[in-house]
Amino acid sequence: MVENLSVALQKHIFTTQGRLNRLRYIKYQLAFAFGLGLVSAILGFIIGLIFGTESFLVTLITGATSIVGFLGGLALIIRRLHDLDRPEWWAIGVLIPIVGFVMALYLLLTPGTVGRNQYGEDPLR
Repeated sequence: MVENLSVALQKHIFTTQGRLNRLRYIKYQLAFAFGLGLVSAILGFIIGLIFGTESFLVTLITGATSIVGFLGGLALIIRRLHDLDRPEWWAIGVLIPIVGFVMALYLLLTPGTVGRNQYGEDPLR
């Protein structure tokens, strides 16, 4: 089961190849955030019970899951940008206050390129 989960994460979350339409982008972002939050909470709780909530390990687990979440979210943003026929470097915009909010709206509300573009086939076809 862990192997299947690993393959699914690599195929659907941790890749920057191809395109991602709006609906799948929203589904993947929500599922990934929920799953990662659940794993982080469970690990933090267990380690907190064993070593105490002030333990360095709790901080380490929280930091590690934050980094994994950032990288997974960034990969999804890049694939969504590809669907909009935009280059990867546009993802930097999500890190800039106000610009990040506008960009999030852009990613959520703008339909992707109809038909094939330089990043691959239309994910709706």
